[in-house]
Amino acid sequence: MTGFDTAFNEITLVLFTTLAPSGAVAYAIMGAAALRARGDERKRVSGALLVPFLVTLVGLVASATHLGNPDNALYVFSRVGASPLSNEVCAAVLFLGASGSHWLYQFAEHARPRVQNALLGAAIVASFAFLASVAFAYASRTVVTWDTPFVPVALCLNALVGGPVLALAGLRFSRWSPLAGRAGGALLALSLTALVANVGVYVAQGASVLAMRNYLVSVEQLVPTYGAMVLAFCLLAVAGLAVDAAGMLRGRGVSKASAATASVLVFAGLFVMRFAFYMMHMTYGISL
Repeated sequence: MTGFDTAFNEITLVLFTTLAPSGAVAYAIMGAAALRARGDERKRVSGALLVPFLVTLVGLVASATHLGNPDNALYVFSRVGASPLSNEVCAAVLFLGASGSHWLYQFAEHARPRVQNALLGAAIVASFAFLASVAFAYASRTVVTWDTPFVPVALCLNALVGGPVLALAGLRFSRWSPLAGRAGGALLALSLTALVANVGVYVAQGASVLAMRNYLVSVEQLVPTYGAMVLAFCLLAVAGLAVDAAGMLRGRGVSKASAATASVLVFAGLFVMRFAFYMMHMTYGISL
């Protein structure tokens, strides 16, 4: 008996937690770049914010199917402040509203810079609030394998692994000039540092959680390939970072093709560990 069926049944949430947190971090990074840019470059970077916005939106649309009946959305909003899930949905709506408003306002005929900056600043703040809400949405005392500090830390580190790589893709698309200098290397360094920490957290999580069991099964039985999945995550993420780093080391910068390839590889690695997370779902009682 493994947790594969459990994770597969929650595949929409696997996609959501793979894409949305990294999309939010990428939006914040690109938003900071847009605030520093001037003239046409500012317009290009602001326009390219559509990339992380869409990545986050795809994740949210996937997760919306988990509600089953659209009428459940009203109940979710009624529980804001009392339910981690409701807080997550509310933060998502605020982030999408703020980021969408900024993106649309830039096309106004007489857009005011101060209003643009205010909307963008609000979207950046909302992106971090959204990330925090997702990280703590799975705090449940009845799910013994999720009620650990490893869960929110790992999810935040996931976002710091994938977010900078996605931001590199968006900034390359917008031809942001500092990307050819130290900025590109700094983003890769941030992602690599987060990756090292992330692998460490997953190893510690395995040591702490795999031995747990309830009346029916142990976590090790639910996720028999946990070690291999951590290794796959590490290899895929390293491969993605190496694709971006190769261009920089050769002095060619990050190309659009390499940036896209790097993002796909890193997100594939994140997907593996998010799938493992849902595989290890186990309650205190006799049910999984």
